[in-house]
Amino acid sequence: MALTCGLALYGCGENKISQCNKIVTVANKAKSLAVPKDSSGFVQLSENIDQIRVEVQAIAIQDSKLKEQQIQLSGMYADISQSLKAQVKAIEAKDKSAVDKAKQDLGAAASKESDIVDRLNALCTK
Repeated sequence: MALTCGLALYGCGENKISQCNKIVTVANKAKSLAVPKDSSGFVQLSENIDQIRVEVQAIAIQDSKLKEQQIQLSGMYADISQSLKAQVKAIEAKDKSAVDKAKQDLGAAASKESDIVDRLNALCTK
């Protein structure tokens, strides 16, 4: 009896497509963020990216492969946010090598996006 109730409730849950749509909707918020013109803008951008990361993490995902992509997307946003914060600190400290390192880290983190998006699209179209 408990198994039947559990299966019935699971059937009423969200399907993979609706979960995909939620992830894509939140991830698309990052595309609308403006590139800052100064270091104070980097602080706001890192906060916005952090908020998107939190929203991505908050989506309930049952599919294990989709969950893996959610974790990778969230990790990418965390890396981007951290790199932006490091860049601001380096600019304020006038540490050129630290600025260069932060930019390199930011580029490395952002370069993961297309792979993650491709894998998400592949999963979500099945």
